[in-house]
Amino acid sequence: MTLTTRLLAASVLASALVALPVLAKDKEKETADNIVTVYVSAHGASTMAKKVNESHAKMEAQGWRFADMELHVENSDTEGAFITYVK
Repeated sequence: MTLTTRLLAASVLASALVALPVLAKDKEKETADNIVTVYVSAHGASTMAKKVNESHAKMEAQGWRFADMELHVENSDTEGAFITYVK
């Protein structure tokens, strides 16, 4: 193994060890009461990016924070996105 590979492996391991307690703590707090998933359609007059930004602003104003986004694709066309927020 080269020195660069060893340094990269050590960096990844250190990052994982630091992040694990934080990730585990976040998972403990997630319940049905503090997770919500909304659907943003890609259809309509405005762009999907604008709709996603509007959704983020609306949810943030209500105390939610962004957690994940999955695109909804059918027949190689983007139909929309499922966006998950947590409190």
